[in-house]
Amino acid sequence: MSRRLALRRGGTPLAVPYERKRDRIVLGQGDRRFEAEVKREGFWFMVRSGESTTRCAIARGRRQLWLSCEGRTYVFEEDHPGADAKAAASTDELRAPMTGRVVQVAAEKGASVREGDVLVTIEAMKMEFRLTAPEDGVVSEVRCAPGARVELGDLLVVLEPRK
Repeated sequence: MSRRLALRRGGTPLAVPYERKRDRIVLGQGDRRFEAEVKREGFWFMVRSGESTTRCAIARGRRQLWLSCEGRTYVFEEDHPGADAKAAASTDELRAPMTGRVVQVAAEKGASVREGDVLVTIEAMKMEFRLTAPEDGVVSEVRCAPGARVELGDLLVVLEPRK
């Protein structure tokens, strides 16, 4: 059965049709097609396509989906059809994309940040993951500290979008 995942990245809508076939997933985007075997191992997902295997983690915020693969973190907004794109700004929640230890907190309450600024760095299994601001805004809360252990999905920073 085919379904459609409606997301936004950087304000650009992404409608991604997909199908699940047991332990395989097939994604389609325009004339491009990607098929992979997906297995869950704890909070990790192992994605195997051909000879390549990638380890990923996914965390869901109130209005965002965080995808962390191979040391890179991607933030997608869930796109709600019919919602006004110019609707009032809402709070962004930056959540841990994996279980790990906080090694650096660059975010400070009240600080202005620009899209792409590093806010928190987490270490897991000797790999560092940098969580960046998904848009320009002001840090309204910091809920982690260097050395703290965090679990997948823990709220780390709250960012108020710049109006």
